[in-house]
Amino acid sequence: MKPIGLKQRSDGEIMIIHECLSCGKISPNRIAGDDIPETIISLLSVECNTHRKFLNENDLPEIRLALFGNASM
Repeated sequence: MKPIGLKQRSDGEIMIIHECLSCGKISPNRIAGDDIPETIISLLSVECNTHRKFLNENDLPEIRLALFGNASM
């Protein structure tokens, strides 16, 4: 499974979108407590969103607030 982007659920929870390298199946997965927030933010980059755009950089303040509790970081 390769992380290919982020998606935010209607309840505000952020999901990491993975793609299976064998079959191409797309699967959303909950963020784990030991995931590194900066790495999660990096999934907004163009490199990770080559096939589809689940979120865009305009969503960054809301994602930072959800991950860090502070949108200005």
